[in-house]
Amino acid sequence: MKIGILGPSMGEAETLIASLEERTEEKTRGQVRLFSGVLRGVPAVIGISGVCKVNAAICAETLLAEGADMLLVCGVAGGIDPRLKIGDTVICREIAYHDVDISFLREDPPYLDSPWFASDGALVALAEKALGSELEGKRIYTGKCVTGEAFIAEEGRAEIVEKFDPLCTDMETAAAAHVARAHSVPFIAFRSITDTAEKSGLENFHENYLTSSALAQSATLRFLEELSRA
Repeated sequence: MKIGILGPSMGEAETLIASLEERTEEKTRGQVRLFSGVLRGVPAVIGISGVCKVNAAICAETLLAEGADMLLVCGVAGGIDPRLKIGDTVICREIAYHDVDISFLREDPPYLDSPWFASDGALVALAEKALGSELEGKRIYTGKCVTGEAFIAEEGRAEIVEKFDPLCTDMETAAAAHVARAHSVPFIAFRSITDTAEKSGLENFHENYLTSSALAQSATLRFLEELSRA
C-alpha cells in the first residue's frame, strides 16, 4: 500500500511533508514537486499540484506513476452549506464538477453515467472513525463537494446549491477523483473551510487559509494513523 497525497499548494501540505519519516530526496516530475517517505506508518508520496482542475489531474496521474495505489486530496474549500463554519472539515463522500455539462461526458468514452464521483466507502468509514465529530474544536462533516475553476463568493452560489446542494466547493477535488476513477484506485479527500456564505470573499480566504490548511492536514494525519492500523 502506498498513498498518493495531493496538496494544491505548499501551505496545504507543509505539515505533512515535515512529518515524513524515512524521507527520500525531493524531486520534480514535470512541474509537480514530489516528497516521498513514510507518513504515520503508511508509505506515501506527496505532490504539490498547483490550483485548478488540470493541475490537479496532472498531479494525480504523477502520483500514480510514482507507485501510489490510492489517492487523497488535502486542502481548503469554500463553505456552501450554511451549517459550516470557518475551520470545519469535510470528508468528501461524493464529488462533482459544478461547471461541466455532464451530457458531454455521457457521449464519449470513458463514459460517465453520473455527475458524481464517489470516494471509497471503506476509506470514508475509516475517516469517520478516525476523526469523530470534532477536530481541534471544529466540526467534522461528511458529504458532497463540488469543483470548478472559479472562486465562489456570492455569484453562482445559488445555482450551485440548486443543482448540487453540496457542503463545500473547491478547484481540484473532482479532477483528482476523476483520475482515481479512470484508474480504479481508492480515493478520499479532506477539505477544511476558509470562507462561508456569511463570511465570503477572497479576504476571508486569505485570512483563514493557513489555519484551515493546518486543520485539513491534521485530519489527514489522523486518518493515516487509523489506516496504518487497519
